[in-house]
Amino acid sequence: MKKLAAIAALGVALSSPALATEWISCAAPGGEASFDFLVSSLDILAIAGLNVSVGDKVWASDVAYGPGDPVEVGQAFEDTQTIRIDAMDEAISQKIAELRLFKASEGDVFVYAGTLRIPGYGAWAVSCEGP
Repeated sequence: MKKLAAIAALGVALSSPALATEWISCAAPGGEASFDFLVSSLDILAIAGLNVSVGDKVWASDVAYGPGDPVEVGQAFEDTQTIRIDAMDEAISQKIAELRLFKASEGDVFVYAGTLRIPGYGAWAVSCEGP
């Protein structure tokens, strides 16, 4: 019985929805600033990684996602109409960026648009591409 439970647990771990991830890339129309986040396919908003950039300044949550200063996911909230994500410094004491999106869908088409604010750098209207 223990072997069966162990095999079942391994199967669940290997088929975990967290393994299926996709990037949503949000950018200002002129490319001045961007906020990209990696989401899992869970039924809740689960941010697996993120990158933020403005001009030559870049932050990344992991070196695997690119170069940049370390950044952590702070608030991450989604409801039927909005997505809100904050990027924080390593100590989770200072906000690096805040992304506020509205979302709409029709059939299989999803559209995200809103604002990106990077304290000390500016604020932009953004549109996003991704799932």
